[in-house]
Amino acid sequence: MNSSSTVRTIILFFAGLIILGTILLCLPFSRTSGTLSVLTCLFTATSAVCVTGLVVVDTGTYFSTFGQLLILCLIQIGGFGYMIVSTGLGLLVGKMTLKDRKIMQELFDIKSFNDLLKLLKKAIVLVLLIEFIGAIFLTFEFSGQYPLPKAIYLGFFHSISAFCNAGFSPFANSLENFSNSPLILYTVGILIVLGGLGFFVLVDIIDRVKGKTNSLTFHSKVILWITAIIIVLGIISFYFGESITALSNNHMFLFNNSFFQTVSARTAGFNSIPIGTLTTSAAFLIIILMFVGGGPGSTAGGMKITTLALVFVFLRSVLKGNDEYYLAKRNIESDLVKKALSMFIVMLILMSFFTLLLMFVEPQIDAIKVIFESVSAFCTVGLSMGITPELSDLGKITLICAMFVGRIGAVTMLIYLVNLNVSKSNIRYPDGKVLIG
Repeated sequence: MNSSSTVRTIILFFAGLIILGTILLCLPFSRTSGTLSVLTCLFTATSAVCVTGLVVVDTGTYFSTFGQLLILCLIQIGGFGYMIVSTGLGLLVGKMTLKDRKIMQELFDIKSFNDLLKLLKKAIVLVLLIEFIGAIFLTFEFSGQYPLPKAIYLGFFHSISAFCNAGFSPFANSLENFSNSPLILYTVGILIVLGGLGFFVLVDIIDRVKGKTNSLTFHSKVILWITAIIIVLGIISFYFGESITALSNNHMFLFNNSFFQTVSARTAGFNSIPIGTLTTSAAFLIIILMFVGGGPGSTAGGMKITTLALVFVFLRSVLKGNDEYYLAKRNIESDLVKKALSMFIVMLILMSFFTLLLMFVEPQIDAIKVIFESVSAFCTVGLSMGITPELSDLGKITLICAMFVGRIGAVTMLIYLVNLNVSKSNIRYPDGKVLIG
């Protein structure tokens, strides 16, 4: 199978899932009341499948329990993605088509399908186990305010939504009512981080803990180190930022919510503080975090932190005036650096395009809010400064396209780059000189 057919298969998978979700959400028993809005159902289905979390209606009141469970299923499938889902179905029936095998190997750059199958088996079990444990902790906290059946439902809903980095919540104001609950903030925060590390990193960590390997892979080490650095820098920025300090002078409150908002802003979309009241500097910080995103092969969106790392590797090499690329005392192949740089540029161009388009169709909204919204949609984060329900139909359609392209864009771009094999031409053009700077 060539790269174009692989990309087409993935696009059809996500598009088909969105269409199916839209149809089911349009059914009368999927809503509690109110008139049917196909655009609202389409927006919600896209946001769920693309694990974004942007909403134009209150999930907990507009949709019935069936509708909410349907959204949760879309989140879980979208979070697993085509790779895990198709592998899981293959395991259930005991076989998998050659087409699906090829897609798995292209996406994860694994030569042996048997090794891939074992890895994905572990990933599926590990993900479900993590979500179950997270649900238990959340249920315990919710049980203090809600009847046990309701607490269990809220626990599982938020656990799955958090690990899949979706940001959906039955609560109208996300988790703002639990800004003083460390158990909620840290359980959801840790689930977000684990989901953003990547399936293979999680398996690698478990194998290391069990003693099956002597050390983590270089990929896992890079992901963990950069994730830790981003979280620390984010906590410091939020802790001393004006937006959170205006809410309380309690140091534990400031630290807890700084941690939560940092990990959530990278790609999850939950909020424990009112996002609409953020200062411009705080909003800009979140925009940067949203663009960076999480790890490759994870439920997270954004550019991916490994891409960011290799872009810095390239810049360092240029500034030092050499052609050597290295990271953490490891040599990095030049082709890999070029692919990361290509990914960075393409993501930046696409994000800028959707931002300008949303500005064009929503000229009455403040620029910073439009930028925030479009980046949140394209990077599949889900945070909003409160303008999502106010958008025109054309504005909502723009965000639907941004979420869809943002979800499949990085994956399809990766497949294209992996399969790119440019033949060298014998034609040699004369050198050209241009001034820069």
